[in-house]
Parts: sequence; structure tokens; C-alpha cells
Amino acid sequence: MINYLEIGATIFGLMQGILVMFNKRSNWIAYSIQMILMIIFSFSMHLYGDVTNSAIYLVLGIIGFIIWNKKDEKDIKECSRKERIIYCLIIGISTCIVFAILNKTDDPLPLLDAFTTTSSFVATYYMMTKKIDTWIIWFINDIFYAIEYFILPEQAWSLFLLNVVWTIMAIISYINWKNIMKGEK
Repeated sequence: MINYLEIGATIFGLMQGILVMFNKRSNWIAYSIQMILMIIFSFSMHLYGDVTNSAIYLVLGIIGFIIWNKKDEKDIKECSRKERIIYCLIIGISTCIVFAILNKTDDPLPLLDAFTTTSSFVATYYMMTKKIDTWIIWFINDIFYAIEYFILPEQAWSLFLLNVVWTIMAIISYINWKNIMKGEK
């Protein structure tokens, strides 16, 4: 059953990645389905940070779908220097807090799980609010997620490969969103 969950999450993750790369609102539907599959998968792998992460993402996927209405489709902005400092601090401090919690569980990779969990929240927030910085955060996050799924005791090959693809897609998405921003000016 774990393989089916992993493969299903991978398929919906690829669909979501392609749709968001092209700034399509329907990405949030694939995103929400992926999160349902990830909740079940992560729980079975004892990745409790990822379970919490995916449950919150499910809610954020619904909110993202509502926020991304048609008239705002191309309204992409950059974070200010202050926002960048703030999100780096949030990721750093939150990673330490979540690591302290996960380190007391049977989570096999508490530090990686803590970092990917907290940076994912920040990246999702900026994706919901259409800030191009989301792709910088996702790029770094996807690299660490790929490492996490690769070194898990029971390797999650489909999710590892998905995060390798997402790393590449983060670069393409950044370029696409940058071009959309240039077209707005």
C-alpha cells in the first residue's frame, strides 16, 4: 500500500508542479489530493513532521484555490529585503523548535524533517501570496526533501525522484514567474 500512496502522491505532485509553474489556479486541486496521500504515507513512515505539514497543506491548498482567483492571475511580486530576513529567521528558529520536538519521537530523520517541514510552510505561504521568492525557498527545500527520501531507512524512490524533478521545476518556475512579472510592468 505504501508504494501506491507514494506513486499517487508523486503523480499528483508532478501535476501540481506543472500547473503552478504556469501560474494556473487548478494547481491547488492536485496539491490537495497529493496532500491527502502524503498524510497517509508520512504517517506510515513515522515522519510526524511531514504528517503535520501535509495536514496543514491540505487546508492551505483549499485556501490557495480560493485566493488565486482569475483577476489576480498575474499579480506576482518580489519579497522586500526585510521580508527575506524575516523568512530566513522564521525558517531557522522554527527548524530548531520542531527538531527539539521530533528528536523525542521515533522520527528517523528529525533534523531534515524539521527543516523541510518549516521551510515548506514558508514556501507555501509565499506561493499562496504569489511572491517569486517562493521558488528560491522551494529550490532549497526540494533538494533537502530529495536527500530525506533518499536516506530514509525504507527509501521512497518515487518521492525522491519527484523532489529531484521539483528542484528543476523550481528553477523553471522562477524563470516563468519572472517573465510574467516583466510582462506586468
